[in-house]
Amino acid sequence: MSIFRKLFNLLDVDKGKQVPTSINILTFDWDGTLLDSREATLKAYQVVFEEAGIPICFEEVLKNYSPNWYKTYQALRLPEKLYSWADQRWLEVFRQEPRKLVSGAQETLEVLSSKGYGLVLLTAAARERLVEELRIFGLEHFFQKVVCMEDFKARKPDPAPLLFTIGQLHSEPENFAYLGDSVEDIEMGKKAGVFTIAVEGPYVPREALVRANPSILISNLKELLKIL
Repeated sequence: MSIFRKLFNLLDVDKGKQVPTSINILTFDWDGTLLDSREATLKAYQVVFEEAGIPICFEEVLKNYSPNWYKTYQALRLPEKLYSWADQRWLEVFRQEPRKLVSGAQETLEVLSSKGYGLVLLTAAARERLVEELRIFGLEHFFQKVVCMEDFKARKPDPAPLLFTIGQLHSEPENFAYLGDSVEDIEMGKKAGVFTIAVEGPYVPREALVRANPSILISNLKELLKIL
């Protein structure tokens, strides 16, 4: 396993943009990776914090953004007793805001599926919201498995849901790649021992993704089609 992890080091792999031929299952994050939900997310946070008496600006949210939203709550000083209310209120506001797929998302999924890759979705998003969005954008048929971190009471970068998924598909870590746009995505993938592909997105600066040391860093989803 130590040799395997060495092969998946950004300094060794990224320059050649090489993906091991052993990989046949691609696991995607949702928000920021396939779904451009930035404006809806920021608006929902702004409303929640304003109603809680803690006015914030978009820049503060982005600076403290995490797919584990409780870290964001904590960083922006939301009282813990309001967390349950904030979860519900955030979702209410978010669902009223427009969202769109990341540029090239559907095309990328179509091409990867046609090439025979197994596609999995593993996200921190609430399942209720995720199912609705997959239906709206007509993406349900692409994924052989959809996993929500909330189903496991785990938050990224905890690798438990990813390891469970690998087992459920009767596969091994060396057959998996995880694609995400956050530092936590990369940390989770590395902890699970899978190949990690960082995708530049609307939430996290490129510099932070580089520091997370993914196996490969790409600027957009279409670039993925050039290396697979």
